[in-house]
Amino acid sequence: MVKWHRDIGEIRRLLLEIEGGRDSFCALPQSTAEAMMLPVAECLPEPEARKLAYHLNLLESAGLARFGRMENGNWLVRGLTWSGHELLDNIRSEEVWAAVRARHEQLGGFSMEILGELAKELTRARAGCLEGSEA
Repeated sequence: MVKWHRDIGEIRRLLLEIEGGRDSFCALPQSTAEAMMLPVAECLPEPEARKLAYHLNLLESAGLARFGRMENGNWLVRGLTWSGHELLDNIRSEEVWAAVRARHEQLGGFSMEILGELAKELTRARAGCLEGSEA
């Protein structure tokens, strides 16, 4: 049974990988690739492949990234959107990300809108501290 759970850590990891230049993802399960006699080197076990495809779909449907999909299970990266870059800029810092994750766990989860707003507030507060330290 597959759990359709949005993993905020996976969302961040994928955004960072895309920004870093990753140009494709293989979301075809290894077993399917083997059955189709396709190379399995970049394919994942079925649960991981389904999780990857699910999160790539979430990134696309949330307007954070753009992809092209091929019949062989590959997702071609067409880039991050403006919103994707904005979110990533606010969750890039390990310090900010740790605070967001802690709050997420404390509350048992929250929407991506709240995640983005919380990260933005923490980043603003951090930027204010940096300004104050320069004086």
